Amino acid sequence: MNHVVIIGFMGSGKTRVGKQLSKDLGLSFVDLERLITRKMNMSAREIFQRFGEPYYRALETVALKQFIQDNERRVISLGAGLPLQEQNEKYLKELGTVVYLKGSLATLKKRLEGSSKDPMLDGDDRDEKIKKLLKQRDPVYQKFADVTVVTGEKPFEELIKEIEEKLAAQ
Repeated sequence: MNHVVIIGFMGSGKTRVGKQLSKDLGLSFVDLERLITRKMNMSAREIFQRFGEPYYRALETVALKQFIQDNERRVISLGAGLPLQEQNEKYLKELGTVVYLKGSLATLKKRLEGSSKDPMLDGDDRDEKIKKLLKQRDPVYQKFADVTVVTGEKPFEELIKEIEEKLAAQ
């Protein structure tokens, strides 16, 4: 099944872009994190705290496998850490066309300001954590990307148009 899969750092706009693409392409939209938190009836932060990161990552992998067998084509927004998990590599490739929303450090810092949603940014010196995570994750996201677009530098409508044109060319 050739889904449209959206990856990117926290604050890159995966959910907003995913919802708009699904509307424009006439596909349903799934936010994987929201799917997991609804099933567990807890926030991602609570799942991390109560069961640990490996448990949360296992839930992501189970959900990914289900989408591969899904007969309905969808736009799927993935959690920022999912592509980093080795066990997900083969599933990501099978899932469909991967769109990487690449945000600059400045854009991401601005968008994540005051956000307490992601447990990976807890503690002191968030800017350093963002920089470090970005440096670690960018090469991994690049590896999976069929389509890469830079987010935060142009109006939203233009970003969507660019993604749709690149998807059509795939």
